[in-house]
Amino acid sequence: MGTELNQALVQQALSFAPEITEERQAVKVWEDGTVEFYLYAPTAETVEVAGVGGYFDAAPLALLPDGNGGFYRKIENFPRGMHYYHWFVDGVKLFHPKAGFSYGCFETINTFEVPERGAEFYYLKEVPHGTVHLAKYASGVNGHLKECYVYTPYGSQKDPSRRYPVLYLQHGVGENETGWIWQGKLNYIMDNLIAEHKCREMIVVMSCDYAFIEGEEAIFFPGDFDRELMEDLIPYVETHFPVKRGRNYRALAGLSLGPALAARSVCRHRDKFSALGMFSGVSLYDAERICTDEAEKPDVVFFSCGSREEEISRGIEDICKKMRESETLCVKKVYEGYHEWHVWRKSLRDFVPLLFCGAETVEETASACCMERRLDEKQLSVQSMEEQMLFFDPVHRQIRFETDAQGRPAGKYPKTIPGVKVCSDGTAEFYLEAPGAARVDVRLKEKHEILATLTEQQPGIWRGKIGGLSAGYHEVHFIVNGVETIHPEVPAGYAGYNEQGSFACNYFEIPEPEFCYPQLANVPHGMLHMEWYREEENGGYRLCYVYTPAGYEKHAKQRYPVLIVESFRWESECVWIHQGKIANMADRLIAEGKMTEMILVMQKCSKRKEARIPEEIIQKYRLIPGEEHRAMIKVQDGSDWTSRRHQLAEQLKNSFR
Repeated sequence: MGTELNQALVQQALSFAPEITEERQAVKVWEDGTVEFYLYAPTAETVEVAGVGGYFDAAPLALLPDGNGGFYRKIENFPRGMHYYHWFVDGVKLFHPKAGFSYGCFETINTFEVPERGAEFYYLKEVPHGTVHLAKYASGVNGHLKECYVYTPYGSQKDPSRRYPVLYLQHGVGENETGWIWQGKLNYIMDNLIAEHKCREMIVVMSCDYAFIEGEEAIFFPGDFDRELMEDLIPYVETHFPVKRGRNYRALAGLSLGPALAARSVCRHRDKFSALGMFSGVSLYDAERICTDEAEKPDVVFFSCGSREEEISRGIEDICKKMRESETLCVKKVYEGYHEWHVWRKSLRDFVPLLFCGAETVEETASACCMERRLDEKQLSVQSMEEQMLFFDPVHRQIRFETDAQGRPAGKYPKTIPGVKVCSDGTAEFYLEAPGAARVDVRLKEKHEILATLTEQQPGIWRGKIGGLSAGYHEVHFIVNGVETIHPEVPAGYAGYNEQGSFACNYFEIPEPEFCYPQLANVPHGMLHMEWYREEENGGYRLCYVYTPAGYEKHAKQRYPVLIVESFRWESECVWIHQGKIANMADRLIAEGKMTEMILVMQKCSKRKEARIPEEIIQKYRLIPGEEHRAMIKVQDGSDWTSRRHQLAEQLKNSFR
């Protein structure tokens, strides 16, 4: 029975390459499709797992006691694909801290992947790898600072004069801008297609669909994303990335909710997009308008769905007939499956080769970018407290599925309550929805002991508070019926402790009045970049993050010193980004003239005595040559994140001075 899975199948958003320990894995997957679940719960009577629909449905699967306080179950021929799922301990839904996580269903949720035979197009392969950029732009719709993920093909940084067409790609309801990378494996799909010469080189932009406006009750469409797309996102992309501008160089697509948003924008702006992709589109009204009105038609419209999505398939077929009658190039694909990611990955694989195949045309002039818009300080403070790896702009919502009189989706988004509320007096109030729980406790890492036992103030709703807390970062653990769980409504990070195991953790922030650098601010923002490289020590791939200061894209001849920042031994490569807030700190310090403009490389701790800059970084980024222009941050091991941030600020100020 083979156990070596491609890294694309085992990567996690919170830790690309988790440390292998002797500890029993929460979910172990074999190449032949066998899956074993495990949870240590010595006080529990029952432990179950259940999916959320599709091939892993919501019917609970009971795990078996192992006689040592654990529960396990091994299942052969488990359904293939990427699965969202839940754990249940004595009937109470929990989130396993030692299993993989993504953002889906409007929450931090456990996920795992079972390889599909013959479907290696989304694997991490030995091909040139593009870059995924994390870029911030201001929304004029709701005044939020938003983050988008932007894929650029390999080689784009070496030749800044070269320009590319761009695909704007939207996520589904309950997901966000992270979905197409961590669940969809978009960057690997694009790397492989480009390496095999199966599609044109292009840039792909993945943004967050939610443009909720305070006080407005959104019906299906989450605020006014069309206006944000046209007035904020596209202008930002066209002034910060090497894209070709004009209808023939733009395409728009999405999955589930995403196609409804995409079709609406294509209908409203026929002169701006040449192609439309609708993957499992749950609303086809605007797509039908494309073929029934007299306005300009897209060059290609692509429809897809799973074979078990029968209603969507029938609707697609009806529209395709009308489009063919109107001489619109229409492609329909049906893949085995439900409303699930393995269907949407294949949709992307088959859609992008159809794009940008027409003749070259004159480009449009660049749109004005509103990035310098000043944002509300209160909103920036909220985002500073809650931004994390799995989302940048917090969305405390759920979805209530409804339809209108014509049977079209018309669901609403009721608000949920954040899991932690910080008060001005240093008190933290905790909230957890856990119907059926007998007891809910809260523990802070630095205190070790239980600090609060929440009370069930109404059925299934548990509340409590802890006072006298110091300013700064606090790692918090929620324990339900004696078993630790991740709170899906509280920021999640990666806690690395020792050889006994590393796992996801919740955390919250209490602002430090005299130390504002970790907070988002109205200053020019640098950009983060995700880079994949081969590790010499074990031959596997590693991921590192690179920070470039604001203006890096515009000042094409300027070179920069580089500072290496490593995580500690059992931590992940992303901890300095989301728990250390290093990009926020660098943005502020540079804007205040207290830090030299430099490139930062954040990577996982290596076994070398001296950190090495990956060759891929040396080749892609404009570094000043010479060892005197390279340095490494040394932070005291074992210190808490509040202390580490203070140490970081001092070293950022003093480096290369």
